[in-house]
Amino acid sequence: MAAYTDTIRRSHIRRRTNELKEAVDIPDHTKPASEEEKAAIKKRFASLKFAGRYWNPYVEWREQGAWEWAFWKIIVSTLTLKLFYNGGVPLDRPIADLPLEPPDLQLLFGTPSGRTTSTSRAEKSQISGTGEDVDVTDKLTLTWLGQSTCFVTLDNLTILTDPALSDKTLESILAPHRLRPSPCELEELRRVDVVLVSHNHFDHLDPAAVTELGDSCEWIVPVGVGSFIRKLGVTRVTELDWWQEAKHTLRREGKPDQTFTITSVPSMHWSARSPLDTNATLWSAFHIKSDTAHPRSFIHLGDTGYSPTLFAAVGRVLGPVDLAAIPIGSYEPRWHMHLQHTDPEGAVRMALQMNAKKSVGVHWGTWLMSDEAYNKPPIDLAIARKKLEMKAIPMKNLLPWVHTHVGTRPATDDQGIIQDLFATISAGTHSIEQHRMHGMCIRSARHLKSTEVHPGRQKGGDVQ
Repeated sequence: MAAYTDTIRRSHIRRRTNELKEAVDIPDHTKPASEEEKAAIKKRFASLKFAGRYWNPYVEWREQGAWEWAFWKIIVSTLTLKLFYNGGVPLDRPIADLPLEPPDLQLLFGTPSGRTTSTSRAEKSQISGTGEDVDVTDKLTLTWLGQSTCFVTLDNLTILTDPALSDKTLESILAPHRLRPSPCELEELRRVDVVLVSHNHFDHLDPAAVTELGDSCEWIVPVGVGSFIRKLGVTRVTELDWWQEAKHTLRREGKPDQTFTITSVPSMHWSARSPLDTNATLWSAFHIKSDTAHPRSFIHLGDTGYSPTLFAAVGRVLGPVDLAAIPIGSYEPRWHMHLQHTDPEGAVRMALQMNAKKSVGVHWGTWLMSDEAYNKPPIDLAIARKKLEMKAIPMKNLLPWVHTHVGTRPATDDQGIIQDLFATISAGTHSIEQHRMHGMCIRSARHLKSTEVHPGRQKGGDVQ
């Protein structure tokens, strides 16, 4: 059966690839696609469903059964002495290089405390959903809350991605605990307009968050995931197939309506909430853009492996992107993980191919679900940046990565000069350690446009 379905999948890929070659030059990702080329790209990278499940329409992909996971966890882990590996997490002291930093609520909401005191989220759901009761910054910001959970502000709109703030991804004795607790509670995020859910894996979709947020926001999810959300009592759910669009209108009292376009973007991954529903629902990335005179955009990749043709195509259709949240963790062992989880080098290539002006490395340092050390992703990210620059990628294209820690304050959208600065925010003291990375840049999410960085303190200038 597996051989038969894979034959069908590959026949679809061959047909689509041949049709695309006749219509568009994918590798030239710096050139925006024409409408005709966009149509051809969307046809090539449309979702693929047959035999009651979704399939990855990529040449790089191969199906991975439960046997491969068992082989990794039982045989390979035993032989490599990683059967009980804890990712190098220190057991006798706090994790100093994963400091817990509360979100900058003053910047986000103009108040030092985001907690609501008199009205519950459920009671004010209709107001919060329209953005009338809580003002937010008009800056483009991103606050990483762990794994792929980000709180983004984009032209007055607030966006929450892959909400998973609980200690464990599921109620099981085998489930891992968070390396660090969530830096804030959901109620401290005073207004959530839109939630983007990339897929239904436990570390990306927490039922507790769904129940708490409820209908106070609009849920944008891949096809099939809506049924899970609705079973938890939520009705404001929109399901999107790859390349489908949804419009979200932000209405605020005394101010003009604002419209945003949300596009479902293909990714290379899979879905499941149980052993019996593998790939019964779609997985997706999401791109959101403000419909203004000077539009800004954000893309949330969720979970994905790296496909050169896919992300070059995304760059041609949707690039350039102002801000991208790109996974950089859960990538070892590569023989098993490379299809479903990119490594940092693949993440850098994605940023370049999508023409991302600024990117944030997420999906690391939260739960141990793979074989690399808990603190290895940012190290490998620095190596990848150096490697790619040595291959003569134009420096003007190697725009800043924003390297964040759990709960680090929001990053603003700036077009500043690239700096070879690696900033680590220490827990409690907020001190800054600077490490030279041979011309590469990994910047703290607290580094604003006119920021001056000094050991032990940091000044932030206003960014429009």
